[in-house]
Amino acid sequence: MFRKAKEVKLDGSGPTPSVGAVTAMTVSPSEETVAIATGGNQLLTFSLSPTDLIKAEDSAVEHALTSFHSGPIFGLDVCVRKPLVVTCGTDKTVRIWNFVDKTLELCKVFNEEAFSVAFHPSGFHLIVGFADKVRLMNLLMEDFRTYKEIPIKACRECRFSHGGQFFAAVNSNTIQVYKTYTCEVVCNLRGHQSKVKAVCWTTDDFKLVSTGQDGATYEYDILKEGRRVSEWSQKGTNFTSIIAYTNPEAAQQSTTLFVAGSDKMLKEVQNSQLNNYLESNATLGQLALAPTARALIAGVAEPDMPGSLRCYTFPLTGDYVEYQAHAAPVSRIRIAWDELYLFSTGDDGCLCIFDIKKTGPCKRDKDSGLGYADEILVTRQFLDEKQAVLLELERKVEELDSRIAFQLRHRDGLHKEKMAEMQEKYSEEIETERRKFEVLREEKAEMEMENEEHIKTLEESHARYLQGQQESFDQKMIVEDQRYKKLEADLEREKQEWEAQHSALLTEHAGVIEQMKQDAEKIQRVNRETMDRIIKEKEMAFKHHQETLAQLEQDADREIEELKEMYEQKLAQEKDDKVRLRGQAGIHQKHHHDLNTEMMKKEEEVKTKAEESRKAEEKIQGLVKDKDSNEKEIKERDKTIADKEQRIFDLKKQNQELEKFRFVLDYKIRELKAQIDPKTADIASMKTQTQAMEDELNDYKRKNKQLALQISQLQMKQRALQEEIKAQKRKLRDDLALIKRFKLDLSDCMETIAEPKALKESVTALYRKYVQGGAKRQDLDTDMQKEYNRQRDYLEKSVDSLKRKLEKDSQAHRIDNMRIMQENVSLIREINDLRREINNLKHERQAQELANMGSMQSNRADLERELDMQKEEMEELTKQLKDLEQ
Repeated sequence: MFRKAKEVKLDGSGPTPSVGAVTAMTVSPSEETVAIATGGNQLLTFSLSPTDLIKAEDSAVEHALTSFHSGPIFGLDVCVRKPLVVTCGTDKTVRIWNFVDKTLELCKVFNEEAFSVAFHPSGFHLIVGFADKVRLMNLLMEDFRTYKEIPIKACRECRFSHGGQFFAAVNSNTIQVYKTYTCEVVCNLRGHQSKVKAVCWTTDDFKLVSTGQDGATYEYDILKEGRRVSEWSQKGTNFTSIIAYTNPEAAQQSTTLFVAGSDKMLKEVQNSQLNNYLESNATLGQLALAPTARALIAGVAEPDMPGSLRCYTFPLTGDYVEYQAHAAPVSRIRIAWDELYLFSTGDDGCLCIFDIKKTGPCKRDKDSGLGYADEILVTRQFLDEKQAVLLELERKVEELDSRIAFQLRHRDGLHKEKMAEMQEKYSEEIETERRKFEVLREEKAEMEMENEEHIKTLEESHARYLQGQQESFDQKMIVEDQRYKKLEADLEREKQEWEAQHSALLTEHAGVIEQMKQDAEKIQRVNRETMDRIIKEKEMAFKHHQETLAQLEQDADREIEELKEMYEQKLAQEKDDKVRLRGQAGIHQKHHHDLNTEMMKKEEEVKTKAEESRKAEEKIQGLVKDKDSNEKEIKERDKTIADKEQRIFDLKKQNQELEKFRFVLDYKIRELKAQIDPKTADIASMKTQTQAMEDELNDYKRKNKQLALQISQLQMKQRALQEEIKAQKRKLRDDLALIKRFKLDLSDCMETIAEPKALKESVTALYRKYVQGGAKRQDLDTDMQKEYNRQRDYLEKSVDSLKRKLEKDSQAHRIDNMRIMQENVSLIREINDLRREINNLKHERQAQELANMGSMQSNRADLERELDMQKEEMEELTKQLKDLEQ
């Protein structure tokens, strides 16, 4: 089950008015961030950190990198002096992109769609075409500011000249050329019968070329008031892009036009004549030519197809390389002035930036003295506001410096007073600690003397214990040596008896094997005779079957021959006496039917005989299989007999070993019975000692409870004193704060000492603030203070004496616990020895039970009862020892 922690709404705040519906989501591997993709081509992020989730206010959904266009892009242009690109689209935004840093520099949302955009080479001005007008804007540091509006409706194409002194704007089927800095009309270029789709300036800005939906291309001379220089048209074709190229190496300067449109061709026009064309097999929407004329870039604009970019070799030969770029048709293409970058936009809302790799030097490398400009355009009002803010901030800094200096001087005085108080306090505490140290050192010397005496006592007891253990060990070694010699003699005797029995068993086993071999040979002879007899019977049955079959075949042939002769005679008689035999035809037919029935019966008998022969053969095969199985069974029985003999031999050997163990265990049982009696007495004495230790432990526990009660009472008193000390310190802090505030207000009052009226007002304010209800005299009762100090000293001394007493009692308690633990360790060691002996007895008893399954039932029951009793006593002792340890 999941619980809803928070709800986040994508309200489209920020530069993007609408982010669209959520189309995909994913969580980062660290599970701290959610990435969200929307239908408006936006990539958003949302924090999943616990601190952000528990916030009451709505968490912000931020853009992963920056905001993007949420619809098709209509306009694109690139700046010469700055690394900037401008775009506009259906989302009513105009965006400035930095193609070096890959960032969005500026974005502004308008109330209507922008159809076209142009960037001035200096990077300070923009032209944006809207539905009702064309706006000339200055590009400021943080905004676009309109400085001129031209009444041109639905301008879908506008271009600055290469020098920036002119710009051209398309007004339906007319092109209007203006001066950039005065906005004066230079000329109106007419001639197209339908809407103009594209315009392009020549490199010297003297001429302007255009094309449109009417299939015509025109070249205008701007210096000659827009006179038409050349024209070429192709009816029925909708041209969408045009570029102009002037060969600087040609003797006669002429402009070559390259146009593309709906006829899926790339055409080259020069001097109003079609010079060359290439079939592109796809609709080319936009064209761009590099300034050095090394390559021509074309964008594919097939409806409902991905938009790719084609790079044609220049001059045109038909060879090109295609690069996939957009998911929708390409809408605009531009190449940077230094030929390092290629820019393309599409109906999918994407701006693609390509690096152009060249083998030769680029323009910026050649003109290495000039890089991208970093100047920005600001207004006078903006500078004045910044200057006013700067002066205000400087004044505030000076005020803060003076106030901080005064506060630092005041704090230094307070710190010196506090340092003197703390030094006095610490010296008193050091003296107290020194006295405590002397007391602790005396106690340490006493404890060392007690420990030395205790260690000497332990060493003496340990020496006595070692001597007793050594004597016990020597006595046990003598007994064990005697047992070892006796067992060695018994082992030798048993070994001789086993060798005699082993030789007798070998002889007996050889006779049994010989007898079994003779019996097996007799059985094999009988089986071979039976098999020979069955084979002879089979051969006789087969011969009898063959003779019977041959006899049946002869009888059938003979009967057939007889019937044939008889029928021939009857046929001759019928020929002679046809009339007489006609009446007897029915009788003869019936007789013939009977004969046929009899013949069928004979055939059935033959089949029955064949079936019997087949069954006899199957019986013979079954007998052969029985013979094979009998032979196999004979081999298995031989193997079983050998296994049984080996098992009998092993059981006899095991019986002999068990007899030996029975003798040894009888002796051990007698010895163990003699050892158990004194150990029972030792266990009883240990129980008495354990009971005494328990009583002593209970006494210690009672004393500990009393001491804990006294400690808790003293701690309560100490906490009460600490609370009182804290209250006094808190009161002192409040008084110091009040004094500090009064000093600060007094210092502010002193600033107005030169103005009597202001001084009087400030003193009156001080009086109202600090002496509102009249001054209260706080007379300190010296007798109460002395009594308080006396009780405090008394309680501190009582606490110190109780602490020393508690330390002594805890030390005595630790010594007693150490003594009890050492006694427990010795008891546990003896218990472990008893456990090992009991385990040895248990193993020996189990071995004895295997040897004496019938005769030792009563003795085993007695031993089990005794062992169970001893186990119970050992468990009780273990439990008591655990209780003592706890």
